[in-house]
Amino acid sequence: MEEQLSPDELLRACEKHQYTSEIISLDPLVLYINNFTSSQEAEELIILGSNEFAESFISRSRGANTQVTGRTSQSAPLPMDNPLVECILGRARTFMGSMMLPHEPFSVPQLVRYFPSQKYDLHTDFWPEHQIMNDGSDRLFNRVASFFVFLRDNCTEGYTYFPLVEPSHSDPHAARDLEKLYGGKVARGEMGGVEKGVKFKPIQGNAVFWVNLDEQGNGDRRLVHAGLPVGQGEKIGLNLWPRKFYGTSGELKQERPKKERKAWSGKWKE
Repeated sequence: MEEQLSPDELLRACEKHQYTSEIISLDPLVLYINNFTSSQEAEELIILGSNEFAESFISRSRGANTQVTGRTSQSAPLPMDNPLVECILGRARTFMGSMMLPHEPFSVPQLVRYFPSQKYDLHTDFWPEHQIMNDGSDRLFNRVASFFVFLRDNCTEGYTYFPLVEPSHSDPHAARDLEKLYGGKVARGEMGGVEKGVKFKPIQGNAVFWVNLDEQGNGDRRLVHAGLPVGQGEKIGLNLWPRKFYGTSGELKQERPKKERKAWSGKWKE
């Protein structure tokens, strides 16, 4: 059990915090991060957002946010000016290196909470169409990558599942026995009774990172994923979404007469 630190001590420890990462898949790029947060950081982040939990919705490319039967969790925003949140976002920015430019921001960090049977069906984190910033700049942005951090793992089941991600491993036998290879953190998934993809067990402080968009800003539908139903207990995660800019909406209109959209519609088909 970690020693409980005072708020000032926690912030000092946050700045020096260390973690390790493991490659799950090179193409698409999916990484597993061990100890991305300490247990005390995780619990403090939950406390920060605990009064803000409300029914989760999905954010569409066009139109209003919508509650859907395929997402039954609760979500809560975190204050971006809180020192601990700033430290965690700084940690994520450092992890991304040159992939995220200094002027490119994060979306508001989002807690997500699941109780028994609650889930989030297959979806992607990127929008099929780039979104317009609401700061008057007319800039277009999208979620270039995602971090999903497990903050509370007091549950059974509740894996995060990527059906189209296959592990990058030179030994096919080891790749099949992922639970042994990764010490129970990662396992093979299943769809329609067939072994398919990978799934990640909720373990407090650990995280999954993946890249949503290519260099041209096109979304990679192989990163479709689901929050599988929780069996018993409670699971709480943290979504961190780094944004990348892709010109302005005015430039986009000038660039092309309407051409066929190749981005994914956001609807899953096997």
